[in-house]
Parts: sequence; structure tokens; C-alpha cells
Amino acid sequence: MKGQKQDEWKNKLYGFVRADAFYDSRQSAEAVDGLFLLYPLNSRYDDNGKDLNEVNQITMTSISSRLGLNMGGKSIFNKTATIGARLEADFTARSNANSLRLRHAYVSLNWQKHAILMGRTWHPMFTPKVFPLTLSINVGTPFNPFNRSPQIRYTYKPSSKYSILFAVLYQNDYNNLGPDGNGGVEKRIDLMRNSMIPNLHWQAQLGGEKLKIGIMADYKQIQPRTETTGTEGTFKTEVQIPAYATGLFAKTTLNKLSLKTKILWGQNLSDHVMLGGYGVKKHDTETGHETYTPSNHIFSWLNLEYGHEFTAGLLLGYSKNLGFSDNLSPDEPVYARGSDIAYLYRISPYLKWRKKELELWAETEITTAAYGDIQYANKGKIQNSREVTNVRLQISCIYYIL
Repeated sequence: MKGQKQDEWKNKLYGFVRADAFYDSRQSAEAVDGLFLLYPLNSRYDDNGKDLNEVNQITMTSISSRLGLNMGGKSIFNKTATIGARLEADFTARSNANSLRLRHAYVSLNWQKHAILMGRTWHPMFTPKVFPLTLSINVGTPFNPFNRSPQIRYTYKPSSKYSILFAVLYQNDYNNLGPDGNGGVEKRIDLMRNSMIPNLHWQAQLGGEKLKIGIMADYKQIQPRTETTGTEGTFKTEVQIPAYATGLFAKTTLNKLSLKTKILWGQNLSDHVMLGGYGVKKHDTETGHETYTPSNHIFSWLNLEYGHEFTAGLLLGYSKNLGFSDNLSPDEPVYARGSDIAYLYRISPYLKWRKKELELWAETEITTAAYGDIQYANKGKIQNSREVTNVRLQISCIYYIL
């Protein structure tokens, strides 16, 4: 009987009800009814010289409330491994719709030194054990990757303080930008499918709860078009764009003090809701044939927290546009987010009070983007930049289902 009880499914419901209210000093690039803020929009002036994007806004919403189910406990393979599963959703699928959105859906197998996961969950570049714990649901985006993707992931754990991870992933609703067929730019789910090459990721972590450090490397390849049209007709194309990323991350905890940080260099990371993408390097007017060049950015952030029941925290984020790998064609679109932003930074202090299942938050998020002119003949680097700032003030109440 004792063995049977140990082998039973152990299901645990979890989640929270969350109410948010926030003020913004100007229009910004955002999603989910403004709840997911990226950076302020560039100035746009009317005939009187007034900035049309300098508009104060107030929003209230509860769509980030969340519900999930953890399942596990069954032993398989002659009781050498345990099987588990997770299913989680919220209501942030589309702005102004309160639509149900699948966040996590995966099955995992765990041995003493090995683990296999298959399904949708955080992309390993998000680093679930090392990310900013801010009030904003962007949790440090666009300075920290934000992406949940279907994947097959293998983890080797030779000891409790060391692990190596390898993952094969495909894009789903977190996609790269691409041509929309009408000369514009849109998110495209088929770019990685067209390439037939999945996103490959490797990561190693060392340390325990008090100190953890890690390193990662990432590779992906996308194909923006399957055909092109020029003055001589329509032709099949298979031109693809490889992109690389690598980074370091760390966290340390000492009594009430917690410190986390990450630095990342990456190409074409629009699928992680970050700055960047790719541009057209050359375009043949007769065949429509195109070649491409990826963007290059540096991203970094630092998150400090002090306290337990009452916590004070600070997030500092910085991103630098390093340009593209080659010169850009001045007559073709740039398939990138924030391609005219030279650098981006954020200062975000916050306060949090928790009593059992209840949390009360207050946060200020100051985000500055430096917009300028794209130098197409100088690898898309930015000159004559000018800073634009948005100030967000946010308060939230969260009740946890434990």
C-alpha cells in the first residue's frame, strides 16, 4: 500500500487573481492592452510643433490573472523515472478581447541525472531561474528575452550543482518579423518552418541557491520568402538567414539581499520581443531575388531586491544597437523592431508587500529610447539620436491560489 501511494498522481492547482492600474506619460510600443510595455514611441509632430505621441494615459485591467495545474508522481521504466505534466493559461491572448492564452503545456520525464521535456514552455534564453522579478508582466523585456515555444529539451545533471541543457525548438506565437506581401512588415509563423532547421540551444549552469552562474549559446535560421517577383517574372527562392546569440547570467542570495544579472549578444531576436531583426542586403529588380543581413545588439540588466515580507527592488536595463552585419539596401524594408533606436535603457524601482496569499505592489518604470537616422551605407548604425522617455506608474493587487 505504501508503494502504491507513492506512485499516485499528485495534482496541484495554482495561479492568482490580479488587478492592475497604471499611468503612462506618452504612447509606447506595447501589447496586451498596454500591460506589456516595451519602449516609448518616437516623437511625431503636428503642424503646430506639438508631439502627437506625448499623450497621458490611464488603464485598468485584470487580464493577467492566471490558472495552472501541475501533475506528477507516477513512476515509469521500472520505477527509474517519474513523469510529470503542466498546463497553464491566462487571458492575455489579444488586446481588447480578454481571450484565453496557453502559456505552458508540456510533459516531463525525470531520472536521477537526466531529464527530458516535450511541449510548450519558456525558451531556455529566458532562464526561468534567473530573470527580473518586476511587477510589470514584461519582467525586464526588451532587455531580457521573453518567449515560450514548443520544444524538446534534454538536461543532464551530474550533480545537484551542475547541469547541461540542450534544446530543439520551433516558433509558434513568438515569431520573427517578415514581409507581409504588401511591402510591409508583420510577424510570420512560417519563417522557421520554411528553413526546415529548428532553433538549437545549449546552456550550462553551475551553483546552488546562494550562487548560480550560467552560459548559453543559441542558433536559428529562417527563410523570409519562398518566391520572388521581378520585372522578368516570378521565381522560387531558398535564401535563408542564420543568426547567433550567446550570453552569461548569474544570481546570488545573501539573507534578505538578492542580486541577478544577465548580458546577452544576439542577432535577429525579434522573436524574443527584443530589438532587432534583419534587413535586405541586395535586391535584384529583374528576378526579385534578395539576400539579407541580421541585426546585432547587446542586452543587459541588473535586478536587486532586499527584504522578505516587505521588499524593495530595482531593475536597471540597457540595450545597444551595434548595427547589421552588412550594409542595407536603402530602397527596401527593414524587418526589425526598433531599427532606428541607437540605445535603450530603463530604471525601475518597486515596492512589494506580501501577507500570506495577498500581495500589494507599487512600481515606477522609466524607459528611454534614443531615436536617430539609419545609416544604410554604414551597416544600419544610428546617428543624430535623440532621447524620448516614458514614465509608467503602476499599482497592483494579487491574490494567490496556493
